[in-house]
Amino acid sequence: MNAAKRMLDWAWQLYDYIPPQARGHGRLLLSCLKCLAPGIPVTILHGQTRLGKRSGTVVTAGSEPWIDYLPDRFFEGSPQQECVGKVPLWAVPCALERLSSSADLVIARVDKLSARLLFNARYLRVPEWVDLWLTVPDDLNSLQRGNRRRDVKNDLRRIRQNGLLYDISHADADLDVFYKDFYVPFVSRRFGKHGYIRNVHALRQHFRQGGLLWVLRNGQRIAAGIFHRQGTVLHSLGIGTIDGSYDVANLGALIATYYYSIKHAHAVGCKEINFGGTRPVLSDGRLRYKRKWGMRLVEQTESYYEFLVYWERLDESVFSFLSHTPLVFRDRDKLSAVTAIQSEGPATQDQAEKAHRFLWTPGLHRLYLLSASGWQPGTEPPPQTQLIDLTTVEHEDLPVPFASGSLADIGKGTQA
Repeated sequence: MNAAKRMLDWAWQLYDYIPPQARGHGRLLLSCLKCLAPGIPVTILHGQTRLGKRSGTVVTAGSEPWIDYLPDRFFEGSPQQECVGKVPLWAVPCALERLSSSADLVIARVDKLSARLLFNARYLRVPEWVDLWLTVPDDLNSLQRGNRRRDVKNDLRRIRQNGLLYDISHADADLDVFYKDFYVPFVSRRFGKHGYIRNVHALRQHFRQGGLLWVLRNGQRIAAGIFHRQGTVLHSLGIGTIDGSYDVANLGALIATYYYSIKHAHAVGCKEINFGGTRPVLSDGRLRYKRKWGMRLVEQTESYYEFLVYWERLDESVFSFLSHTPLVFRDRDKLSAVTAIQSEGPATQDQAEKAHRFLWTPGLHRLYLLSASGWQPGTEPPPQTQLIDLTTVEHEDLPVPFASGSLADIGKGTQA
């Protein structure tokens, strides 16, 4: 057993010597080959939509559970599944085109290379993950200044009130404890089937260039985060709580992992922190929590898959989906986001500004606000926002202008 472990560690050390760019191209090619070999599962889902409370249909192409994230946000409860079968990757676009006329949404999860080569411009290209980066401030007290940082100030008060401290560890034995008793239970319990658990051997290689940040209360380890340092950047690779318990989060343990990571990065001279991946939905709780610290969106380079989203008709069910699932998508070479404004009449200035305050995240190129009933006369778009009046747009094939970037020429908007 020990010999096998040493051999595996040796293999990961050898892998670590491969230049990062070559390593990335190799993983992308491998992911493409994996998709080619067995074929892609194509499934038709039927069920009640989350907000519209009507029957809806989604066609998916991709393996479970990774393909399930966006459909789970479309349906209320578990939809019925109708298996079409496994389709060769090169034939998936034709299969989806054939099925799209009877579906509200079409969602495919494929590697980026295949998405570029095989799928046409009508698909909205949604990164599977986005990262959130923070520029380490020269003055840590600036983290809690300003009206938008009021929540951060309250969070830091909770850390002090509960006497949470931190300690940095570089011991290999501590990594095993963290992985088994903190990280895996936490990710499994909090995120369920959508949780992504990193390989312990890969983490070990990063750990040797970084360490563990333990959060302590009365000398007991209650939470931790693993990080590695790359030049002047500190990369956060995962966090966990003791036995995966969320009770310690109420004490401020997760908040402490963020704050003390920033404090440690400042102490060792790092200029930026990559706080890791989150889902490409602006209403996602993790994304919103990280945003309040002043983090910015960056497309995750480690992710080799993306969601391709298409709708034949922007009907009530799709409109409702976009209203509670503001999607981050690739707007040519930048990241933008789109959401729908629910309104009985023309949307108002107040609704536009409220949506912008709630959703705007640094790192976005533009925020698109859709209104099915138009906008009240005189409504001005908030900064870096485009107001789209769907009563004046041929929106049956609306993903095309999103994907091509030409939607910026439609409606009323402010420049980035």
